[in-house]
Amino acid sequence: MSEKEIVEIVGRYLKDKHPGGATLEALAQGVRHEQDWWYVPVRPSFEPPRRYEYYEALADIEGALEDAEHLTVLLLPTFPLEELVSKTPTALQH
Repeated sequence: MSEKEIVEIVGRYLKDKHPGGATLEALAQGVRHEQDWWYVPVRPSFEPPRRYEYYEALADIEGALEDAEHLTVLLLPTFPLEELVSKTPTALQH
């Protein structure tokens, strides 16, 4: 199975989860496969107000991927894009 296929499969499961109203996206950059595990970074559209909802959603998806797809996936929570931009020094934003 390729990294692209993993991102597509994970993306199908992410589309139904909206912790705190956020949309979740699997990031192709950073996906890796080690032994029996797939590591897939996931970015929310914004930081959910209750971070635990975000982590619970990722854990639920990991379980569903194991049960339905027979894939061992660890979803890696990342920061939302606008949060990364706001933390970037001004000189780097130009």
